[in-house]
Amino acid sequence: MTSTSRITRTLLLGAVVVAFASAGTGCRWFKEKTNYLASKETQPLEVPPGLSLPDTSVATGVPAVNTASGSAPGASATDINLAGSATDLYPKIGAALEAISGVTIKGRSEALGSYDVNYQGADFLVRVQDSNGGSRLMALSPDGRFLTGGAAASLMTQVKSKL
Repeated sequence: MTSTSRITRTLLLGAVVVAFASAGTGCRWFKEKTNYLASKETQPLEVPPGLSLPDTSVATGVPAVNTASGSAPGASATDINLAGSATDLYPKIGAALEAISGVTIKGRSEALGSYDVNYQGADFLVRVQDSNGGSRLMALSPDGRFLTGGAAASLMTQVKSKL
């Protein structure tokens, strides 16, 4: 064996040993140790001042109510407060509706305290319910909205005068 081949084998053996040694360490010698928890990407979100909550000071303004007439706040010509329970007033309201010319009672529901009526070409509900030690008589559209004028107001005024 020549000295060149011996040197080559020794170098080759040394290279293999270094390769195995570096593979077993997981390249720790070449990496810098860092703490991933200290990175800026994990810092909590900071909200700029003024963006934390929206301004709602004028979002839900409530209009003033005039209660000089003695009716309940929010009451209208189709929202009437009456003395007595809804159960006692229900048949009286039915008799009053039947006595008014032009009223057609299309349906009744004593359990709900309501009459489905047609008056002056308009369909709506006349409903009585217990409220604050008395009863509340109101006119409602077929989709449940309070009616405040038109045929409903006219009918409710007549019903109130008959009670």
